[in-house]
Amino acid sequence: MNAAVLAHLGAVLVALALPAQAHHGVAPHYDDSKQVTIDGTVSEFQFINPHSFVYLRVVADGKEAIWHCEMASRSVLARNGLTQETFAEGKHVVITGSQARQNPTGCAVREAHFDDGSVLRSSTLFDATPATTAVPSTQRDSIDGVWAMKRFAVSRYAGVLTDEGERLRAAFDPIKDDPAIYCDAGSPVRLWVNVNEPFELKREAGAVVVDHQLFDTRRVIHLNETAPPPGTPRSTMGYSTGRFDGDALVVETTNFVAATLEPRYGVMHSAQLKLTERLEVNVQTRELEITWTIDDPIVFKAPHTQKEIFVRTERGHEPYNCKPGYQQ
Repeated sequence: MNAAVLAHLGAVLVALALPAQAHHGVAPHYDDSKQVTIDGTVSEFQFINPHSFVYLRVVADGKEAIWHCEMASRSVLARNGLTQETFAEGKHVVITGSQARQNPTGCAVREAHFDDGSVLRSSTLFDATPATTAVPSTQRDSIDGVWAMKRFAVSRYAGVLTDEGERLRAAFDPIKDDPAIYCDAGSPVRLWVNVNEPFELKREAGAVVVDHQLFDTRRVIHLNETAPPPGTPRSTMGYSTGRFDGDALVVETTNFVAATLEPRYGVMHSAQLKLTERLEVNVQTRELEITWTIDDPIVFKAPHTQKEIFVRTERGHEPYNCKPGYQQ
C-alpha cells in the first residue's frame, strides 16, 4: 500500500480506537491500560478473516522474540486499501498496541508506523462508506441494496436478563466459546450489530435474501409461509418468514437451537427464542432502519427491543473465506 493511501487512512485518530474495540469485544483478550511499542521486521502477515495477524521479529538485548499482533479482518483491511504487500516479509515497522492478556508477546494493533513516514491507524478502518452513486427515485424507499452500519448503539443488556440468563452469561468464556471460532455468526442479531461487514438485501422468487459479508452468511426470509415446514432442522439462524407492510419488511424467526445471541456481551439464548424484525427505509434520511425484538422467556425478563441504522454502500461482496479454528 502506498504512502498516500496510508496517509488518508491515518487522517483521523480516535484515542485507543475505543468504538472499534467495543465492536470486537477485545477486553477479554487485550488490556487497553497496558500499551506496548514493538519495533521489528515483519516475519509473516496472515491476511485472513475473521482477523488478520502481523508477526514481528524483535531483537532486544541480544535476544530474539516473535510478536504477533491482531488487526481487523482481511475484508475490512482490503476495503481500505491494504494488501499482502503492506506487511511484506522483512519490512521494518513500529507497532503500538494493547498488550495481550494471555500472551506476553501478543498485542492488538492500534497504530503501525512505516519507514516512509506513513501511519496506519486502526481507528480509521471501521466507518461506514456511504454510496456516491444516486439511487433511482423509484428505488429510494426500497430496502433492496447493499448496506453498511452507520453507528453502533445497541445496549449492553444491563438488567434485562433473567437469573438463568445471567448464569449463562457468567459461564460464557469468550476465549473458547465465541462462535466466530467456528465461522458461525451465532444468531441473526450478531449480523445486524457487526460493524465490520456490509450486507446485501435482494428479492428472489417468494423470498428476501440477506447475503452478509460476515462468515459468508446467507439468510432466506420466506414470504409465502407463516411457520417452518414440518421436520425443518433447528439452527443458529432459525427459520424466517416475512411479509411486506408497504415498503417495510416484517420478519418473524423461530426454530432456533440454544446458542449465542451476542458473544461480545456473553448473551445467550434458548431454543424458545422468537425474533421479530422490521426493516424499512426512513423517507426523510433514506437510511435503512432495522428494529428487532428479542422474545426469550428463559433468558430475558421481558421482550427486549433494539435498533440500528445503516447507509447504502458501494463496497463489493468478495468472499469472506473464514478460517475455522481462529483464536484471538
